[in-house]
This record gives sequence, C-alpha cells and structure tokens, in this order.
Amino acid sequence: MNKNIKSKPSYNQDVLKIIKEKHGYSYDYIRKSIRGDRAGIICDLIKEEYKKLDNEYKIVRENQAARLKKEKDQNK
Repeated sequence: MNKNIKSKPSYNQDVLKIIKEKHGYSYDYIRKSIRGDRAGIICDLIKEEYKKLDNEYKIVRENQAARLKKEKDQNK
C-alpha cells in the first residue's frame, strides 16, 4: 500500500501576522490566498504582499546571521 505523502507548506508566521493585522483577514483565508485556493483581486494582493514581505524577512535574517558571525569571528 503506497501512499503519496504530501507535506504541508509552511508559511512565515511573522509575515502572516503582519498581513492579518494590516488587512484583518483570518489566517486561514490568507494561507488559502497565498496557495491559490481563493481567487480575486484581494487574494492576488495578499499573495504579492506575502512574497514581498517574506523575501525582505529572509534578507534581514541573512544579514543578521552574517553580522553575528562577523562579531563572533572578531571576538576570537
């Protein structure tokens, strides 16, 4: 009995929280909009905003990690 196992996509919870506070939609609606289960102008805006904020979040996280690594190397 082979079962196809699909993993659920994980979304950046910080970005979801920002979008929820800004627009007032539920987390479920936001996730469905990002996944493409919902159609419409608002859903497209939410999807674009999520991608933009998630990319910015990744850049900040990478910069912070590089800065901490640099500080650690200087302390040695």
